[in-house]
Amino acid sequence: MPDHPVLPLLADGATRDEAWWRQVAALYPAPPDAIVNLEHGYFGAMAAPVQAAFEQAVRYTNEQLSPFVRGEFTRTHVDILRQRVAALIHAEPHEILLTRSGTESMQVLITQYHGLAPGDTVLWSNLDYPATRTAMRWLAQRRGVTSTQVTLRLPISDDEIIARYAQAMRQAVRPKLLLLSQVAPANGQQLPVKDIMALAREHGIDVLLDSAHALGQVDVDVQAMGVDFAGFNLHKWLGAPPGLGFVYIRAAQLHKIEPHFGDDDYPLDDIRSRLHMGMPPIGAILAAPAALDFHERLGGTPAKMERLAWLRNYWVSRAAQLPGVRLLSPLDAAHGTALVAFAVDGMDARALQQTLLHRFGIFTVQRNVGDTDIVRATVAVTTQTSELDQLVAALTVLSSEANASEANA
Repeated sequence: MPDHPVLPLLADGATRDEAWWRQVAALYPAPPDAIVNLEHGYFGAMAAPVQAAFEQAVRYTNEQLSPFVRGEFTRTHVDILRQRVAALIHAEPHEILLTRSGTESMQVLITQYHGLAPGDTVLWSNLDYPATRTAMRWLAQRRGVTSTQVTLRLPISDDEIIARYAQAMRQAVRPKLLLLSQVAPANGQQLPVKDIMALAREHGIDVLLDSAHALGQVDVDVQAMGVDFAGFNLHKWLGAPPGLGFVYIRAAQLHKIEPHFGDDDYPLDDIRSRLHMGMPPIGAILAAPAALDFHERLGGTPAKMERLAWLRNYWVSRAAQLPGVRLLSPLDAAHGTALVAFAVDGMDARALQQTLLHRFGIFTVQRNVGDTDIVRATVAVTTQTSELDQLVAALTVLSSEANASEANA
């Protein structure tokens, strides 16, 4: 494996140490010259040591072929990663199922949930990930249940969120299942999951927790949180190679998730029977421990959380003062994350996203929140303050133009 610069340990309170974070950024690929990438929510870049481990894994697998994959890889390396991610979320290795993405993880939980009957109700919100919303609607087609959306209008407070979920649970006929995002993918808001899960338990509702945007930037402790079912990925905030996720199912609740297409390669009480993926993402699985090691080297989730919050506040504190610029994400550390949704008066989301890209060279993403779309900007630990200055400068221009148009109307 190639040698890489030694990264000094992060000192306490050094999340604002720009020199230290420039050393971190140097361990990642240099960004393209022509564009400012503020869409780090899709997947994160691999750091140089992780990319080297991934490339080495691909070469080795290509040389050793089936004897390695059917032997040592299956016997040893899969379980090594299951043990590592189990420790990360305070679970047991036998409660971990590797998948290829957070979406696949949630689809396993949603589509294979056992016990739904015609007339039951399943609940989800417009802030959940679009593919998981689709899967919840699919349950109505295939299982004859009532699939009900909980509508959450942005911006929204914890009290409002809890009240909306409580009302939906009270009004639902035979509610059985709730899809819940720990961090809303559209605007990065941390939802009050403990309160909502407590309400669900009172109604006898099982909760499927989508933690795709939580792991790596928000603390996840499935024991302390009382989680029974959750889906994760490893390529967003942990920097593992793309195409890798996992499912957590509390052992006592495994019977509620059906085997994958009747899979009988593993016993019913083995979580691995819940997904038969065929050819696994071998290189990603082999390199993922290097990503977890690098995550720890950066100070783990607490350091990332603090750094991402500082970067977020660096730009939103100024953007919030611009007339006509509406921030649709919470700004405090207890509720915000690296993902921020925003809008500019007089521009729809598509026009805003395209204007930022083609006029200002800033790449963001358009996201759907039910009956409307928003634009999302997402920082990473490699984001430079100069890039955020460019975003604020662009929004300042658009704000001025929007106000001028309104004055001339």
